[in-house]
Amino acid sequence: MPKRMKVEGGQTSEEVDAVYQRCANPHDHKRLLALQMAQQGQWTMQQIAQAIGKGRATIGRWIKAYRQDGISVLLGRGHGGRRPKLKADDIDALKEGLRNGQWKSGGQIRQWLKDQRGIKLSQSGVYYWLSQVRASWKVPRKRHAQQDPDQIQSFKEKIVDKLQAVDDKKGDCVRIWVLDEHRYGLISNIRRVWTLRGHRVVAPVVMKYQWGYVYGACELVTGDAEFLFMPSVSIFGTEIFLNQLVATDTQAIHIVLWDQAGFHPKPETDSLPKQIRIVEFPPYCPELNPIEKLWDQVKRHVANEVFETLESIEMKIQQVLSPFWQSAERVMSLLGDNWLTRGVSAFLRQTLTPI
Repeated sequence: MPKRMKVEGGQTSEEVDAVYQRCANPHDHKRLLALQMAQQGQWTMQQIAQAIGKGRATIGRWIKAYRQDGISVLLGRGHGGRRPKLKADDIDALKEGLRNGQWKSGGQIRQWLKDQRGIKLSQSGVYYWLSQVRASWKVPRKRHAQQDPDQIQSFKEKIVDKLQAVDDKKGDCVRIWVLDEHRYGLISNIRRVWTLRGHRVVAPVVMKYQWGYVYGACELVTGDAEFLFMPSVSIFGTEIFLNQLVATDTQAIHIVLWDQAGFHPKPETDSLPKQIRIVEFPPYCPELNPIEKLWDQVKRHVANEVFETLESIEMKIQQVLSPFWQSAERVMSLLGDNWLTRGVSAFLRQTLTPI
């Protein structure tokens, strides 16, 4: 009569079960389950092999590895099997497609490999190679269909020239602002939250069609920040905010970088404050304006809450904005080190005396 297996010593059955509960690898699940059955001493090696769906010799190797070196070596051993092979140029083509967001599912990648590269992989093989190239499944960032990448690149390369062109009083004190507006309202904004697996979180929602706007501007030289809540956006409201920027330093020239919204006065507008100079971003490219990142923080802060009045949501928004008008370091951190901040630094070095 075949002898029942009995594995003693090493980790207790409770410790093995704890490792099993934490483990996410299905191959390791089988190894741990075989070890748990062997620890109970109720089955033969053949019975364990049949229950696990592996050969008797495989179970023997697993138990031997555990007895000699413990559970870490048992789980660290290779899983065997034949791994699918992709050549270097196949991997490069896969990476390029991933950079361009070419596929929405693993099945599409599998079909592409078959049709374009002549490689037949199982679905698990596709996911193996996705893990090898460190791929992840992300929501694409939105980009307007009419956006012109060449126009954006040209704007970045010529930012110093554009700043010099509007600075018609060389040597004067200059302030350079990025300006934008954010709409907020009483319709609830839903964002992701952390929760437990298998649990569905709910968030209250209301549909109240009331809106307000906040003007915001960050200064790239001093790290100042200015904000203004308004019931709507308009050319008149924008000019009020521009005068607020001028009031921060009435002796300076204030260069404002913003988009081409209809309620933004054009550079040649006569009603502009005399200290204001305008540089317009190319159309359909809000990502060029670094203050856009601030509105993401605002949205996240007010998400998943119900607000009964505009005043209540404005108080919540002020909790996000107040650190920026109190701390220049916070503003500079938001602006970051990029083509715009480096361009402003180059402009100041070339055209201005130290401030």
